[in-house]
Amino acid sequence: MAGKKQTMQMNNPRIHGRLLMSTGVLHVILAILPGVFGDQFLNFSRSWFFNISSGAADFSFLGGAINYVEFAAFWFFYAGPIMFLYGQAIDRIEKLEGYVPLSMVNTFMAVSVVGAYMIPLSGMTFALIPQGIYMYVRSVNRRNFYG
Repeated sequence: MAGKKQTMQMNNPRIHGRLLMSTGVLHVILAILPGVFGDQFLNFSRSWFFNISSGAADFSFLGGAINYVEFAAFWFFYAGPIMFLYGQAIDRIEKLEGYVPLSMVNTFMAVSVVGAYMIPLSGMTFALIPQGIYMYVRSVNRRNFYG
């Protein structure tokens, strides 16, 4: 059995966590580029990134008005570190277990599918769903390999 585990570990490189970490870094880089959200980040920098939004006071039921472009810029940027952290956790699990547990794969896929449904022409459709499918296949194959 030790030979099987050793073979399976060699055939399963730690890729999913590293892909997600790379996606997180790419998100941060894209967010600050001109033509993406660069103008918004230039505005944010003028206040040293402090208090860039009125937060809940911007909600219409509180009499405010949300600046949707700045809101999108913040969340597009902020998603990067979140993906990076989640990628680190997945990488650690892959290192220890040799695969991503099916429960994590299912959650990853559910979040990606909902996001892709809401924004079809996005990285959720073209990057995260394919990565989730690959994670699922590897997880199922790993479970079938060991029984």
